[in-house]
Amino acid sequence: MHTQNKRVAYLAPELPSLSATFVTNEIWALEAMGVEIHPYSIHPPQHKAHGQEAADLAARTPVVYEQSLKRNLLDLGWAMIHHKRSMAKTVIQLIGDIFKTGIIRLDSFKLFYQFIHSAWLSRDLRRKNIEHLHIHFAHVPTQIGMYAAALAGIPFSFMAHANDIFERPLLIKEKIKRSHRTISISSFNIDIMARYGGDVQNIEIVRCGVDSAGEMEPTKIKSEPQPFIIGTLGRLVEKKGIDTLIQAAQILQEQKFNFEIQIAGDGPLLDQLTKQVEAAELTDQINFLGSMPHTDALAWMKTLDVFVLAGKKDSNGDMDGIPVVLMEAMNFGIPVISTRLSGIPELVIHQETGLLCDPEHPDQLADALVELSKSDILKQSLSAAAKQHIVNEFDQKINAKRLLTIINKPA
Repeated sequence: MHTQNKRVAYLAPELPSLSATFVTNEIWALEAMGVEIHPYSIHPPQHKAHGQEAADLAARTPVVYEQSLKRNLLDLGWAMIHHKRSMAKTVIQLIGDIFKTGIIRLDSFKLFYQFIHSAWLSRDLRRKNIEHLHIHFAHVPTQIGMYAAALAGIPFSFMAHANDIFERPLLIKEKIKRSHRTISISSFNIDIMARYGGDVQNIEIVRCGVDSAGEMEPTKIKSEPQPFIIGTLGRLVEKKGIDTLIQAAQILQEQKFNFEIQIAGDGPLLDQLTKQVEAAELTDQINFLGSMPHTDALAWMKTLDVFVLAGKKDSNGDMDGIPVVLMEAMNFGIPVISTRLSGIPELVIHQETGLLCDPEHPDQLADALVELSKSDILKQSLSAAAKQHIVNEFDQKINAKRLLTIINKPA
């Protein structure tokens, strides 16, 4: 029996953002299935996604924090007059949240500020007859979104990713309880939320997927004199473990292994990492490519012999969830090496869909690179299994259908 799709609003920290293409891809996948989507962004994106489709999405995406205080206060007044029950319910939630958080804590003041900013959003949701609010990231967007949904009298769902629950699990138990459904990208994240008292019966897994259509790149068979091309891509921050990759490169250099490392991306650690490369006398083997548009990054990825993401937990406790960039490499048939961290082993299954090392173990990473370079059979078997894993579990359309089924469930 055909189910009528709900009219859905999407709320994300920055939309459309270069660092969160999985959100825009999910929106487009749902729209291709006939779902009416109304996007909202908390902040204007610092690094906008490229392309005309992204520009069109930006043009129809209001920014919550760009609405004036006067506008929000007027909309709160409107809710008090026209929707007394919703207003009372939301204020009771807010007061309870402030007491649970601690009245004099900064987080409580932020909750009150976020409640104020939910007013305009809630009224706009009513204007557009939105039937469901879906939120990406469990921290600030969900704090604003859950109050807006309560004021608007509609159900909401939210998706937990990584640092939004690793570093900032504020009120996670209450958010899960109030949500129509909580979405997790991994079983690992469900375990994290359970530690904070979250009801796991109200959590379902939906992956941030990629478009699995298209053929794999043929496995690269290289003659010995050619360097083994190792690539990594990501923001140059501590949790990406690029310093570990450079340390592994020192070991490879000592072993007289013929290699080249290409690092795509930009970020605050560029100078520090450059100095590390210079101190290790690896400037001939390691190149920093800078940031690049997503389409260019995908084309570059196809030139690699192996893609490495040496992720680790940073000094603040932040770490990656299941990086989409790993899915993209696996989808192309590029062998991947990563770390036993967070939900990554749910994607990169050791010796089956890729190779795994312990975080911050450059010796293990160096060994894995050498092992992979010496076996064309291993490359081929990993690539084939990885592609099938993407098709079965991490395909964008499959996961969009999973999400839509959850959204369309009666509240």
